[in-house]
Amino acid sequence: MIGTQTITAGGNALTTSGTVVSLMSGGNSIVVGGTTQGVTSFLSTSGGLDLGGYATSTSSVSGSEASATGYGNEGNATKFTGAALKEKEMGIVWAVAANVVEMARPLFSRAKPTVPATDGKETVWEAIGNDVMEQPPRTGMGTLLIIRGATFASLASLILAQEINSGDGSVPATLANIVPAASIVSKTSLTGAPMFQWETLQLTHSALANLTDLNLTDIALFEFPKWSVASTNHCKVFPGDTDWPSSITWEVLNLLTGNALIKTVPLAAPCFSSWPEYDPATCASITSQWSDPHLHANDPTSAQWPLFEGLTCLPPSLRDESKTCTLGGYASYSIEVTNVAQIQLALNFARNLNLRLVVKNTGHDFADKSIGAGALSLWTHKLNDLKFYPNYVYGSYSGPAFKLGAGVETADVYLLAEKNGVTATVGLAGGYTAGGGHSLMSSLVGMAADQVLSMEVVLPDGKFVTANETSNSDLFWALRGGGGSTFGIVTSLVIIVYPKIPVTTMTFNFTMSNTLDADTFWAGVRAHMAHFTTFADAGTMSYFSIAPNASGGFTFTFDPFWGGNMTTPQLQALVAPFLEELKDLGIPITPIFMQYASLYPAWNASFAPEIVGTFNNHAASRLFPRENFENAALLNATLAAVRYAIEGGGILVGYNIKAATNPYASQNNSVNPAWRKTLTHFILPGQWSNNATLAQVQAVSETLTNDWMAEWRAVSPGAGSYMSEGDINEPDFQQAFYGSHYVNLYAIKQRLDPWGLFYAPTAVGSEDWYITGQIPYVPTQNGRLCRKT
Repeated sequence: MIGTQTITAGGNALTTSGTVVSLMSGGNSIVVGGTTQGVTSFLSTSGGLDLGGYATSTSSVSGSEASATGYGNEGNATKFTGAALKEKEMGIVWAVAANVVEMARPLFSRAKPTVPATDGKETVWEAIGNDVMEQPPRTGMGTLLIIRGATFASLASLILAQEINSGDGSVPATLANIVPAASIVSKTSLTGAPMFQWETLQLTHSALANLTDLNLTDIALFEFPKWSVASTNHCKVFPGDTDWPSSITWEVLNLLTGNALIKTVPLAAPCFSSWPEYDPATCASITSQWSDPHLHANDPTSAQWPLFEGLTCLPPSLRDESKTCTLGGYASYSIEVTNVAQIQLALNFARNLNLRLVVKNTGHDFADKSIGAGALSLWTHKLNDLKFYPNYVYGSYSGPAFKLGAGVETADVYLLAEKNGVTATVGLAGGYTAGGGHSLMSSLVGMAADQVLSMEVVLPDGKFVTANETSNSDLFWALRGGGGSTFGIVTSLVIIVYPKIPVTTMTFNFTMSNTLDADTFWAGVRAHMAHFTTFADAGTMSYFSIAPNASGGFTFTFDPFWGGNMTTPQLQALVAPFLEELKDLGIPITPIFMQYASLYPAWNASFAPEIVGTFNNHAASRLFPRENFENAALLNATLAAVRYAIEGGGILVGYNIKAATNPYASQNNSVNPAWRKTLTHFILPGQWSNNATLAQVQAVSETLTNDWMAEWRAVSPGAGSYMSEGDINEPDFQQAFYGSHYVNLYAIKQRLDPWGLFYAPTAVGSEDWYITGQIPYVPTQNGRLCRKT
């Protein structure tokens, strides 16, 4: 196409002078550019051009300089000169050379030019917080580039030996001439809420066709499946295997994902001289922050509890045996996900190559489900868009709602709710909601999974779909309670939010002492348990612990007793009979009541940042049913089982909570039925020292599973456990974590994922797999994943 051409895309027409470089399929996104002799009149519109949701009212190009006014949803002006343009609001870099103009929708991370372009040469770009990346000179190839920070080590050096087809013939393939494999589609969604911008960038058949035309190595590895047959290989491909992807193949994945591939370097690698990253100062900083969840959440692969990683790379000062650093159970590579297309490319790549795949958001999981040796990991933590809809209407629901990306965290949700005068349950889109999700609001409105109105999901076959009550309803049912890393990757969800409510908390503790013997102490615990029904039915949630103290006894602590939608007088009236019973037992307490106007300040004042990074304990849990606290004999048996475990060396982290019935929520889901019957979520960690031997860890873990928890199971037959905070060694995890839903969940899993792409310990279908080289009661993720025969 030479000369003056008119192109129509999605109803928008524009006139260009020069060669049309490419027209990206989907939506109204257009990519155009001039010839290698220069662009003299690139774009001129008066009515505006819709570029995938961005309105341009006036744009022009003259020679090698240009300016754009009114570009972006916020109406922020941008300016580019010569070969460089930086979009200020989004932090996105576009590449514009004297001999070619390229336009693309903003997608990736911030970068900034450090050397201005002169004489038509390329700009040198510095990725903020990363390495300097210099792009080689380009020809007028008719391809699109979005320059992103350098996070993958080789930066195209590995693929220079291969070539691609172009308008100028066969030329070397580089980051400068390979377009990220994606098309921009309409924002319209079946959720009733528009897609986030990064959700509109998707892998399509037309995008794959364009890649095929380039003749780039191994493009077939990124195709959607042609059949639903699992690999005949017994095990997933592992580093060192002949089928393990070559460096060139990994680099192709890096190119097609927009330079998003990260080769794993363990977080504590700077502490070890065997790693190029060795730096004592950095090691000291990492060690000082090791217990901070943000340190691990902001790393592509680190797990917040590394026990089942295998403890292969810990800061040496934390454990005497930490003499070396290896990848262990960590993934080999990660993709820093910033759009849907990257997820689709990764799923197709892993499925077609029979690679292990894992998904990490924050790494907050007792069983380390977000890691796996030899795996490709998808790091979704950056998908953190969050939007409030004051009048959301979809299906039978009408009212306020949030749409959240997969990477949104609790504090973000609570803060946005506070700013908009509403209350949120915390509907986080990762494993939290997938596992059911209990919260401060559960006794009032039900589980987090109950609040979900709709979801956007990438399936194991790479397709991007909407799941709600009318579209993919069986998937919608399974994703709300059936566990994470099983049926697909949720990119966003829409959740119900509620009116703003007051909160009152109560805190106090009592301790064994010379004047408070063990039997009286446990009588006080029984008094609390006897009120579980009254308290939970009133909408409260009590969070408490029973732990050893320095004097050799135990201390009971409310931290806190949470009265949602209650004033101080209301909470005081509710707990008065319980406090009177403690007084009659001779247990001295000093209750402190605090009232807050809403959930956010109450949560902020009541809960300190969680301590993570520990590897000196392993936990199990139980959802004791209502009858265990309403029947005196069962109450006594339950108390005896709890006391046995605590006096044997365990710690109780307890919740008096229920999953309230809520006619406004969608409670037809796969949440463990045990949650609908329980008044408790009791967590029981077993402990050892940081320098405990493997035999000692095994012994405590075996005692936890087969002794202490056996007593708990015996007094609550047919009940269950919360999968997200459960025992990785749970004897019958199918019944304990999923209950009567398991048969249906397994059938859905087999239908959606016949390839076995998704695996996680204790997830649906995980019984069909095993990991090599395992140690009884300490099952790590640092072996090869194989299918049982």
